[in-house]
Amino acid sequence: MFKKIFAFLLINILLMSLAMLNPDSVFASAENNNLLPTVDSFRASTYTRVLSEWQKSFSVITENEYTVSPSELKALNPSLNIVYDENYQNEVFELKKNDTLIFNVDINQEGLYNLALNYCYQTDFSKGPKISLLVNNEVLFNELTNINLEVYWKQVERDETKRYNQYGDELLPLSEAVNNWQKAFLKDEVSGHKDPYYILLKEGINEIKIVSLNDDLRIGGVYLTSQESIPSYQDYLVSYPQAIIGKEQSVQIEAEKYTAKNNIEVKSSYFKGVATSPSAYKTKILNILDGNSTSRGGTVVSYQFPVEESGFYQLSLKIKQNTLADLSVARNIYIDGSIPFKELQGYLFPSTKKWVNHTLGDAEPFLIYLEKGNHSLALETVTYHVTDIIDKLYYCMDEINQLGLTIKSITGHSQNTQIDWNIEKYLPTLKVDLLNLSAIVNECYQRINDLDPQSKQASEVSTLKIAAKQLERLAKHPNKVQNRLGELCDGSGSAYQLIGTAIGTLSLQPLDIDFMVFHGEGYKLPKPNGNFFARLWFGLKSFIYSFFDQRTKIVSKPDDETLEIWVAQSALYTNILQDIIDSEFTPNSNIKVKLHILPSSQKLVLNNATKTNPDLVLGIDSWEPYTFALRGMLEDLSQYPEFDQLTSQIVASNFTPLIYNTGVYGIPETQGMQLLFYRKDIFSFLGLNLPDTWEDVIKILPTLQSYSMNFYHPLGHESAYKGYGQTSPFFYLMGAEMYDDTGYLSNLDSLEVIQAIEFMTSLFTIYNLPQQVANFFEHFRSGTLPAGLASIDFYLQLKYACPELTGQWGVLPIPGMYSEKLQKVARWTTTYGKCSIMFKDSDKKEQAWKFLKWFHSTEVQSLYLNQVKMILGEKYLFVPANMQSLTDSPWDEEIKVQVLSQAKWSRIPAIIPGSYVVEREISNIWNKVVIDKMNTRVAINQSIPKINRELKRKFEEFGYLKDGKPVKPYIIPKLDNLNQWIKGYGHEEE
Repeated sequence: MFKKIFAFLLINILLMSLAMLNPDSVFASAENNNLLPTVDSFRASTYTRVLSEWQKSFSVITENEYTVSPSELKALNPSLNIVYDENYQNEVFELKKNDTLIFNVDINQEGLYNLALNYCYQTDFSKGPKISLLVNNEVLFNELTNINLEVYWKQVERDETKRYNQYGDELLPLSEAVNNWQKAFLKDEVSGHKDPYYILLKEGINEIKIVSLNDDLRIGGVYLTSQESIPSYQDYLVSYPQAIIGKEQSVQIEAEKYTAKNNIEVKSSYFKGVATSPSAYKTKILNILDGNSTSRGGTVVSYQFPVEESGFYQLSLKIKQNTLADLSVARNIYIDGSIPFKELQGYLFPSTKKWVNHTLGDAEPFLIYLEKGNHSLALETVTYHVTDIIDKLYYCMDEINQLGLTIKSITGHSQNTQIDWNIEKYLPTLKVDLLNLSAIVNECYQRINDLDPQSKQASEVSTLKIAAKQLERLAKHPNKVQNRLGELCDGSGSAYQLIGTAIGTLSLQPLDIDFMVFHGEGYKLPKPNGNFFARLWFGLKSFIYSFFDQRTKIVSKPDDETLEIWVAQSALYTNILQDIIDSEFTPNSNIKVKLHILPSSQKLVLNNATKTNPDLVLGIDSWEPYTFALRGMLEDLSQYPEFDQLTSQIVASNFTPLIYNTGVYGIPETQGMQLLFYRKDIFSFLGLNLPDTWEDVIKILPTLQSYSMNFYHPLGHESAYKGYGQTSPFFYLMGAEMYDDTGYLSNLDSLEVIQAIEFMTSLFTIYNLPQQVANFFEHFRSGTLPAGLASIDFYLQLKYACPELTGQWGVLPIPGMYSEKLQKVARWTTTYGKCSIMFKDSDKKEQAWKFLKWFHSTEVQSLYLNQVKMILGEKYLFVPANMQSLTDSPWDEEIKVQVLSQAKWSRIPAIIPGSYVVEREISNIWNKVVIDKMNTRVAINQSIPKINRELKRKFEEFGYLKDGKPVKPYIIPKLDNLNQWIKGYGHEEE
């Protein structure tokens, strides 16, 4: 009875407390004004939406044209460098990074204009130049802050001796930057609109500023004009002589033999089939244009071809598009630099299950007039056939996101089903809004279906149907939405993320092409897949040859002349590196190299016992070589000539775990680091400033937590073990060291260490950072953790797996602490990565050192990165330890700038005999304090004896102590003494 009375009283107290909270007062002003907090949407200022508004009031101006040359602009730009360009045959502006070119133009008719530039990019680039544009000191739409100017690469065929790898497989041609002058309109990077960018200019004087975001951009002229109109097919036909080419005339173009491309990732690839042109069953030859490499909007691939007879030709392509089932993909078709007629603008290719011959046409094949002589054909991947659909889906996502944030602000994200919320009191149109959003999503799905008349339903974007149904279900019980936010906006199965998944699919336009052929009427195209007997014979030959293929043979020991290297990387990277070695290193050094994949570093210990280790190992984790060096297995690389030169571009701290005594036993290949990722939309919604220091982070936590949001630190991942990568930065921020000067005694009782541990744990015990986060990516995506620290892999994950968040997130260096010593904010972080090692018992040390010098050179590291991007794509890029290679790398400028800044704050704890116990006990201290609520000093005092006991035991094992007394000194590499071993890139003050 007493329990029932107590429960009754407790419930009443809780109800009274809730009444005192009175959400009515919080939202009174919003209710009275019928206004609620809104998300300051990034997409409100996108080109698509701005242009839509402009077109309601302004016309496109086609009659007037304005041209501006450098000679006219000298007075306005006195600080800019003007040079005479031999290729341009005139004076041009030479813009360095952040230089601004200013010009005024007197407009006599207000309206929408296209802007074109005559430009040339001077460097050997892996990415094109970027500019930003201001009109009358305003950014007219978001895309003008980061405009990619189109540049091209040409294929450079390899020498015959370098064209094939050791198995006879054909290697990809090299890509060489084309530094030609070109006139091009400023346009959407992903070809999401038919026309180039329009800019609104008022009548009278307009000031236009062009800011160079790269180095070495030359501009020879600026034009305000409009593109020539494209005729219809019927108008096109009547403008040429009616000369139909006979069926015997044809010009076949192999798709893999393109002459230029505007995206370095475009590549040829191999398809094994009897009807592929050309075909091979023994080796891999390049015989198709890889559709995935051209799937990104804006990608252009061009070809040169001769024509022997003037007249009308049909154009047929052998294609395959089974990546996106039931979805059409679009291409612009250019002949001699222009689209012949409107029907070839955004031409749709249907999805196919296998190779098919497709002749361009509608009801009848299109006829294209070609004069006798040389011509060009170009295919441009475009997405404007789905731009409006994608924009509507983005609108739905923004509305869903805003609804979710508003509901959380009303309920505090409470999902207590015992509380009855009258959500419709604060959101009176919630039911109607949800139904409207469901209708828009359904409409978009139907429009996608209509794009491919051959398909019954677009299964690749079926998530839209699910999202629409979820929104309908939520509309049935609007006052229960706060308990079902997982269906609305939170989590991987929410309507928000289901729509985002569909957007990512629609943005891709893959199309494999075997060949293209211009031909006359009646020309018989070859069967795209061959006949049954041809396929059978081809498969039989391929099967028989597989028994003799050298790739399938296991070689236990290479010949005496071959340098054996094991690589602790996947076959994807290993194959690329082997091809580079076969084409670049071996022909120039006469040193044969054989790469093998290393499945586990434990194999090295076993092989060392039998003296069968390789000469070199690449790609091994940087914390592993110390164990081998301590046991005398590795070669000291610092004794070799040109060591200082080789390591001059690597941050010195990256070598810390590779140092033992007086030697350096590895060379870093890659580096990893933490960066700060944040949601722009949520920070804007909450009115929060971006955190620069940990003090700033603490200041924003109350606001975040009041909305049931939080800040993520990797110490809060679900693994109980907290390694140096998560803990040591706090030590260095407080001026602490991991070990004392002797190395065999704990340093945990020092004041700086105690302060570091107290702060590190207080973030979770006092400031309530989440202690166990299974998947930061999903929480960041849904907005429950709108800021946090993550690796550079997180950047790629967001870019490719979260198209719905495009433009809504940003990246910065990690928060730090102000250092009195440095007189600025210190941002120490660990940069563990991969490294290369040489074994002491190798009988090819001279050849191995030559290889290491070659492999770690800036040129080869840059080549390796570019090949990885071209062959595997940007998603497989890594961060090289070589800082110059990182500077020259094809990483996006947005992330590259932050990585270059953060990399200078590298600080990795040294490895000493028994250092594992220090790392483990610091992890245990965190768990005791945060999870078990133990006093910090008590937890530290419990760990000190364990650390001292284990360190002394290991130091005695390796001869540094005897009976507890020092026998010989052990030098611990630290930031202030690294120059004893490494000159390196070093820590540079920003």
